[in-house]
Amino acid sequence: MASKRGLSGQFKGIITGASSGIGKAMALDLAKKYQARLVLNARSEAQLDETCKAVEEAGGKAVKVVGDVSDKAVIEAMVNSCMETFGGIDVLVNNAGLAKPGKIMNITVEDWERVFAVNFFAPLRLTYAVLPHFVKAGRGKIVNISSVAGKISFPGSVCYAASKFALTGMSEGMAAELASQNIDIITVCPGWVRTEFFEKNQVSELKNPTSIGRKNNLQGFIMRSFLSISSQECSSDIIKALEKGGSSEIVLTHPGKIFERLAGICPPAVFAMAKRLPSELVDSSEKPEKN
Repeated sequence: MASKRGLSGQFKGIITGASSGIGKAMALDLAKKYQARLVLNARSEAQLDETCKAVEEAGGKAVKVVGDVSDKAVIEAMVNSCMETFGGIDVLVNNAGLAKPGKIMNITVEDWERVFAVNFFAPLRLTYAVLPHFVKAGRGKIVNISSVAGKISFPGSVCYAASKFALTGMSEGMAAELASQNIDIITVCPGWVRTEFFEKNQVSELKNPTSIGRKNNLQGFIMRSFLSISSQECSSDIIKALEKGGSSEIVLTHPGKIFERLAGICPPAVFAMAKRLPSELVDSSEKPEKN
């Protein structure tokens, strides 16, 4: 269960987007370290089965709920499954995310609605679903995976950034409001994390840190060593924040920290850089759809 300060063994939790990336890394780390009892969600049943198996092999317990996290029935199923199978909920990790890259004129209002449904309203609905259980238990922890894009908006990612700005604002306000009830909110704002996220969301190869990081050249070395972090590194930093206890915001990757601080100190400098981004780095919306 979750202690009043940090974490203790065999706590119960829900992780969305657990088939790959940060969600999967957290599920495995929590299983290894705390024998966590987890309800795991993703759209890909085959990949989710792999995560559940790995969690069990690592010493934890896993129950899968396959489906779109923006579906109210899926949200209800996750919460009910955790309560009925494990007898409670201690931690909620809102990790599932969606991007729609491209210039504003190349995306539609419906694209915006879809991105917000996954990146903002799904975490909001899940938060409302677990809060009564947290209040009754007198404790609880919520991890919201936002982004550096939730603090700085760049051309070509405006839709995604807006949804993450909303999530960051929700997290910060809830953290202050719920502190007196011993409910912690960890707001995570990573820069580039090497995951399958970029490929799934058809982000241009020029902006895909995962594919760049695989290269055996200087560009790949710089990406791996300085510009991005792995899912495992991200998971480790999040779990440290959970173990420390209390609400907090963590900004990850060296460039992420630099840009976030520069934006706070001198917003015109970041705006000037954003305006000068080459078009090939801004617009990947014309990349052909995959079958």
